[in-house]
Amino acid sequence: MADDGRRTQREVLDHYLRVFRTDTGDLVGYLADVSIYGLMLQSQRPLALADGQDTITLRLELDRPIGGAEEMVVEAQPVWSRKEGSSVFHHTGLEFVGLPEDDRQRVEILMEDYRLQTI
Repeated sequence: MADDGRRTQREVLDHYLRVFRTDTGDLVGYLADVSIYGLMLQSQRPLALADGQDTITLRLELDRPIGGAEEMVVEAQPVWSRKEGSSVFHHTGLEFVGLPEDDRQRVEILMEDYRLQTI
């Protein structure tokens, strides 16, 4: 999935949710936008994968339960990464890999509940 060929609109969120690596427990960044196909991570450093690794398992910390869950664990594949201009943040686009139906429903609720309201 190319960053300029999105299959669906992503929802920009009205606040950032913390995202952690499951293998190290490290905070890697914040969820900036999301769709049912993937997410954009905002971080201070580029997201690094181990040699030979093409996917990463991430834990999204929810600030309130969705469908009884206080967090979501997703497997995702980075598809692009960039730091724009003088920004201090890196942005990484990740595509979900094998997202279970219950997590897909949570993502849909997350998109609706956390959508940035524009005037």
